[in-house]
This record gives sequence, C-alpha cells and structure tokens, in this order.
Amino acid sequence: MFVREKKNKSGSVSIQIISKEKGRYKVVKTIGSATVWQKIEELKSQARKR
Repeated sequence: MFVREKKNKSGSVSIQIISKEKGRYKVVKTIGSATVWQKIEELKSQARKR
C-alpha cells in the first residue's frame, strides 16, 4: 500500500491510501482533502501511520 496525492477540480488535494490488486489500483481509504500546504502534510503523515 502507498499514499497518493490527487488534485481535484476545485484546486484542493485529496490524500488517499492505495493498494494494487490484480494490476489495478484500488482506493482503500480516503484520509481527507485540503488546500493549505501544512494541512496536506498533516494528512500525509496520518496516512503513513495507517
């Protein structure tokens, strides 16, 4: 599993935990989304802990 940053149309960034199964990427959990750099880093650290 790994952490992915995905940009949204609104300009915010979603932080997701992803796994790869049978050659496809699957979203295991969406941690949250933010527009501020500091909040994005907090969400990334939360995702790495899980």
